[in-house]
Amino acid sequence: MPQTLMTQLRILADDSLSTTEWDAFVESHPAAHILQSTSWGTLKSQFGWSCSRLAVANEQGGLQAGAQLLFRRASGITLAYIPKGPLTDWTDRRLTEALLRGIRAECQRHGAAFLKIEPDLPDTPQARDLLAGYGFHPSPQTVQPRSTIVVDIAGDESEILARMKSKWRYNIRLSGRKGVTVRAGSREDLAHFHGLMAATGQRDQFDVHAPAYYERAFDLLVPGNGVFLFAEYEGQPLAAIVVALMGDTAWYLWGASSNHHRNLMPNHALQWAGMRWARQQGAIRYDLWGIPDEIGQLSMGCQPADGEPVPADRLPVDLDHLPAGELWGVYRFKQGFGGRVVRYVGAWDLDYNPVAYRIYRAGLLALTGQRMLRAQGASGLQKMARNAAVQVKTRLLPTAVERAQSRARAGADVQPVDDPAAWQAALAQLPAPHVLQSWEWGLVKEHAGWHAERFIIPGEGGVPLAAFQFLWRQPVGRVPLRIGYVPKGPVVDWTNPDLIGRVLATVETSARRLGCAFVKIDPDVREDTAPGRALLQLLQQRGWRYSQDQIQFKNTAYSRLDVDEDALLARMKPKWRYNIRLAGRRGITVRQGNAADFETFYRMYAETGRRDGFLVRPFSYYAAVWQLFLDAQADLGNPAGGALLLAEHPDEAEPVAGLFLMRYGPRAWYFYGASSERRRRDMPNYLLQWEAMLWATEQGCTVYDWWGAPTEIEDPEDSMQGVWRFKQGFGAEFQPHVGAWDWPASPALYSLYNDVAPVLLSGLRRLRGQ
Repeated sequence: MPQTLMTQLRILADDSLSTTEWDAFVESHPAAHILQSTSWGTLKSQFGWSCSRLAVANEQGGLQAGAQLLFRRASGITLAYIPKGPLTDWTDRRLTEALLRGIRAECQRHGAAFLKIEPDLPDTPQARDLLAGYGFHPSPQTVQPRSTIVVDIAGDESEILARMKSKWRYNIRLSGRKGVTVRAGSREDLAHFHGLMAATGQRDQFDVHAPAYYERAFDLLVPGNGVFLFAEYEGQPLAAIVVALMGDTAWYLWGASSNHHRNLMPNHALQWAGMRWARQQGAIRYDLWGIPDEIGQLSMGCQPADGEPVPADRLPVDLDHLPAGELWGVYRFKQGFGGRVVRYVGAWDLDYNPVAYRIYRAGLLALTGQRMLRAQGASGLQKMARNAAVQVKTRLLPTAVERAQSRARAGADVQPVDDPAAWQAALAQLPAPHVLQSWEWGLVKEHAGWHAERFIIPGEGGVPLAAFQFLWRQPVGRVPLRIGYVPKGPVVDWTNPDLIGRVLATVETSARRLGCAFVKIDPDVREDTAPGRALLQLLQQRGWRYSQDQIQFKNTAYSRLDVDEDALLARMKPKWRYNIRLAGRRGITVRQGNAADFETFYRMYAETGRRDGFLVRPFSYYAAVWQLFLDAQADLGNPAGGALLLAEHPDEAEPVAGLFLMRYGPRAWYFYGASSERRRRDMPNYLLQWEAMLWATEQGCTVYDWWGAPTEIEDPEDSMQGVWRFKQGFGAEFQPHVGAWDWPASPALYSLYNDVAPVLLSGLRRLRGQ
């Protein structure tokens, strides 16, 4: 905004803002959104909300920034909400602070305890920093979909169709050939719309608005800002959608379909008609409005350096193995229309009354938990509700005092460890500590939303008998349910049955103390040995259950490194030795990478995931892992460490393959592997693994863990068989482990998590990568 227009700023409220003036401002704003229109404000004000608008004007009277606020009272607390706003230039501090002062005054006038905003800002560190700089903090409750797919509808229709998947183009044309027609509906058609919505809600198990809501929406949106489109076959309505428009963007708000003639693809025809209608109104973007947020997170990790959103069909997602229910079926449908995945910064709160805000959060959690419990039926409801209520009290992150009190309650049999050096010293005195029990891995998981607490069980003279790193988190932000996990632990002598019983009891007590519904362990103990068989028997006697969720690979394979290079090579199959040498003859070299190579390695990793059908986390997660372990490697006294190895060819501008190793003490783990389609015939992966073994040997490691082998070694259909054949050729020895076991501190909540949470989370639960 030119400085000459900023000499004086004035706040204009409802009484000095006409609806025409407000809508003209929203229409012209770069972040224009239908949820900031007067039509939307009027709709919400007639269904439980009150609405007000205010704007910042310059001395000429031109509106420069503004917000439409919605107010609602719940459980004695008034909340303020700005959907898809405020509309401001967040980088202009003077302008935005003036707007926020006006918003605060309006909130105080209404007695609001806090303000929730959901601006249309991309989910970037810069956007988050801007919001935090104005005093906002991330909200535990997001109202609007945080991730979506936006289709570019600029250009001619042939270009739009060309960006769609071929099956989608075919279905659009098939629908027309089969006799499906699409038309704009009138108010008389709303009875059909209500029927379709009711059928859809019953089929897909979601609540729908009352008929009066959609009737009022029709009156407010049509024809100026929206259209109700109906797909019909032989005069029978098969499906309908509502599309709304503001500025140069259209949004697909609601959709409904019958259970009849679904093979005629009416929904494909409807979305194409919605895009065509939006183009006729001057829109250049078509927002498909809502996909699973896990997809949005993945897309952020896959974004190129220029920040351009990633096309949905280029994400490393195996569409055939997505979870059922929730938004996953919707995502399968929407991803074929040629759009790009966009993730917004989400909901942020500014509390004006901290006490009331804390009460509201706790009440929200309790209410959500009760709704989930009702879905389980009457059996066990009262007991589960009591357990949920207890956990609501511990939902908010503990303060330092609360954490100290919690640890004080741990008892004399266990000692908390708060210092990295002390933790390293304790593990050094115990047999076979795993890298997932390292201090560094705890930091990785804290970065990903877990809380890490570390404990030792002391013996005589303070010498540790055992140790375990206990991770816990609350997987569904609005549901009062915690889970615990001791990855690849505890660290203990697994040949000592008396000590093992004591350690398991301590882990169980820790789960109760931390309010977890259950705790999971997956120790590296061979199930085909006497200690392994004894452990399996003890776990069952103590009430542990074999886990439905084997987070880590149940089985793995090892190569012994305590021999010279010739002996290592001699253990390999002849073809493997040949391929290692062939890679060198064809110009493949291997070098160690650093942080500057992370993005390149991640792109290869995402490409590998897309090719091999596994899902990939956002870049920020892997960058944290890799940097932490490279930093540990640079610390000469640290038993942890890692290396990024990259295979290159002189004729290629970027590496053609890579892997990341992690080590702890005398063991090294092959954690992440990636390769491109380039130079695959030059066998870069063979040379990479050989160089990885040599690097591990140089670090003093005596064991190379190949990290993953078939669950059933004799099963030819096991998805790991191809990977196993590759590893086996290097002389790897198969190691069957006892797998992951869960101890239910609360059997009712454990059942809730296993039976309900997979649907509510819509989680990509069985990721094979770390």
